[in-house]
Amino acid sequence: MSTSRTLRKSVLRYWPVAMIFALVFVVACGSSATATPVSDTSTSGPVPTAVPADADTPADTSGAPTGKVVVATSDWGNELFTDHDVRGEGGVYQRLVHDFFIQGRQGKELVSSLAESWSFTPDGLTWTFKVREGVEFHDGSMLTADDVAYSLEEQFGSLSEESAVSPSIRALARDTEPFVVSSPGNVSVTTATPLMFLTFNLSEMGPDPSGTIFSKAYRESVGRDGYNDDPSPGTTGPFNLVQHDKGSLMEFERFDNYWDIANRNHRFNTLQLTAIPELSTRVAALRAGEVDMVEANLEVRDQIEGAGGQVIFAPEAVYLYMITEYCFDESSPYPCTKPIRQALNYAIDKELIANSLYGSEVAETKGWAHVSPSALGYSTELDSWPYDPAKGQELLAANDCANGSCFPDPFTLFTWEASELPFVPEAAQLVCKMWKDNLGINCEVEVGDSVSIKDKMHGAEVPGYFVIRPNEDRFDGGSISFGHYGNSESYVSIDPNLRELALDSLGLIGTMQERHDAYNKLYVEAREENYEWSIFTANTPWGVGKKIESWEPWPLLPYASALWTIELAE
Repeated sequence: MSTSRTLRKSVLRYWPVAMIFALVFVVACGSSATATPVSDTSTSGPVPTAVPADADTPADTSGAPTGKVVVATSDWGNELFTDHDVRGEGGVYQRLVHDFFIQGRQGKELVSSLAESWSFTPDGLTWTFKVREGVEFHDGSMLTADDVAYSLEEQFGSLSEESAVSPSIRALARDTEPFVVSSPGNVSVTTATPLMFLTFNLSEMGPDPSGTIFSKAYRESVGRDGYNDDPSPGTTGPFNLVQHDKGSLMEFERFDNYWDIANRNHRFNTLQLTAIPELSTRVAALRAGEVDMVEANLEVRDQIEGAGGQVIFAPEAVYLYMITEYCFDESSPYPCTKPIRQALNYAIDKELIANSLYGSEVAETKGWAHVSPSALGYSTELDSWPYDPAKGQELLAANDCANGSCFPDPFTLFTWEASELPFVPEAAQLVCKMWKDNLGINCEVEVGDSVSIKDKMHGAEVPGYFVIRPNEDRFDGGSISFGHYGNSESYVSIDPNLRELALDSLGLIGTMQERHDAYNKLYVEAREENYEWSIFTANTPWGVGKKIESWEPWPLLPYASALWTIELAE
């Protein structure tokens, strides 16, 4: 990747401001301490660095657990394990076999993991990570800095620039130099521009598998396809994959030599994931005691509680998302200009969709796109675009598109049945009806599968068309914002002014309050463009059977998180 010119420009641009910031490695003293790089989430305080924090209360590891927990969900995406291939729907199973380079706490806080500590140079361009010693792969070999550099280079190297399924990862890959072993036990990387969200993106709190670490020797011995078939020997996570029946079942068994078992001591030996697409069938299985946890909604709460179970909410887990890709392309079948996009948003009654399909316990029409109320950069200025059909009609008429005359007939809205959120096709039908009734656009919903629709959108096969889908909430939206607005090869926006603002905001080296303000400035501008927006942010409900006494899922994560907090009933 040719970035030397950009790197020199970035150094000169950011050096005067950044020189006032210093970074010190802090290493914990004593065997019971944990060197914990903590992200200050209060929007005040220092940039996330390596500073000490108390370790979680060590769990009682005496006596090997023997229980089994069965989780039923509706969609696992493509069911692959390699970093290039897996999609967001693989959030649960990916995190069972793998460790991420950086752990998290409660969806917001960065905590040391396989990366024991980290630092960056004053210009924010070069990061160095100290690799934890004494971590065992499932095949008995030990983790080294070579494994880490290989893993991260596989995810952000030249191959990912073209072949990663996530456009955000492709954008990051184009902006990073190779991950290298810079000194014994340390791995470093240099980026073309300061990317202060990099550590968050390498953590388990990010929405995709970037940051998963695996054995170089094992990966090279079995290849990409072999790793997808059986990743476990080359991983360090808390579970081994012992059975995988495509489309129906994955079974995992606890790895008793897990390096962090004191803090993440799962109270069961076996975890089984079962694919059950139909909600009614999932609930019936829960009531019958055949499964212990299911993706649910409030319509089935009485059935769950009537059988002795409970509904547990994962706060701010996903948002119902609308986005158009390659809208700027000349092959778009309508003039996808800012006023036209704004008109489409004015015509959607988000409160009606949220209340009629989900209710206030699940859906809240606050925030914009990936920026929910708990996210870095949120302010009330970002809350839902107002419902104003008359304004939408006025904008269309002023841009030679009265009564939707400039749109193709039909104008297709793409969607799919989603595991993270029910009723998405029904929400799509309501949006189409509003566009037809309020703007005169003959809209039709096309329900497909997530993989093919994402490929179609990301591949510029349907430029200017919209998809409505759930997407992952997150505390730090730097990666997705960089991919959408800061990347010269973006599939969302190629506005040079917005790109400059994105690079300035996402590369700011400062306190959390300063980063919050910079993110907010970018988000307010991007919201006005209306390439993307959210209908609402959602607290996702899980149905839990009477076998499980308690569970504390983290906020800002779309999958069944923090499974080590599950307590089984006596």
